[in-house]
Amino acid sequence: MDALASKAEDAMALGGRTNSRSTGAIISEGVLAGIVAASAVAVVLLLVDLVVDEAFRTPRQLGGMLLQLYGAAPETAADGTTALALYTLFHFIAFIIAGIIAAAIVQVTIKQPVALLLFVILFFAFQVAFTGFVTVVGVQSATAITPVQVALGNVVASIAMALFFRARHPRLRRLGAAIERTEE
Repeated sequence: MDALASKAEDAMALGGRTNSRSTGAIISEGVLAGIVAASAVAVVLLLVDLVVDEAFRTPRQLGGMLLQLYGAAPETAADGTTALALYTLFHFIAFIIAGIIAAAIVQVTIKQPVALLLFVILFFAFQVAFTGFVTVVGVQSATAITPVQVALGNVVASIAMALFFRARHPRLRRLGAAIERTEE
C-alpha cells in the first residue's frame, strides 16, 4: 500500500511540474509572439511615417495621447522624446500581454479545436474595443491618428502573430487544412 501511495504522490508531483512547465512555455511563447507583433507594427508605422518625411510621428502622437490621458501637462505631452518612450513601453507591454493570451488560446485550440471560435470572438471584440478606445481618446486629443490607422496596425500585428504561431505549431496547420476540407 505504501508503494501505491508513493507512486500516486510521484504522479501528482510530476503533474504539478508539467503544469508549471507548460505555463512557463505559454508565457515565454506569448512574450515572444507579442514582441514579434509589436515589432511588425513598429516597422509598418515607421515606414508610413517615413513616407510623410517625419520618422516616429505616429508613436510620438500616440505617446502624447497617453500622457494627456493620464493628465500630464500639455508641454510634457508635446515633448516628443517622453511621448515616444512612453508609447514604446506601453506598445510592447500591451502586445506581450496579448501574445500571452493568444499563446494560451493556441494551446487550448490544439487540444480542443472548437476553441478556435473563442479566439475569433475575442479577436474581434478586442479590435472593436481598442479601436473604440482610441476613437474616444482621439476626440480629446489634437493628434491626427485615425481609427483606421489603429485597425491597420492591429491587422498587421494579428497577421504577424498568426504566422508566428502557425510556424511554431504544425498541428495548427493541420487544423486549418481540416477546416478548409470541411468547408468544401
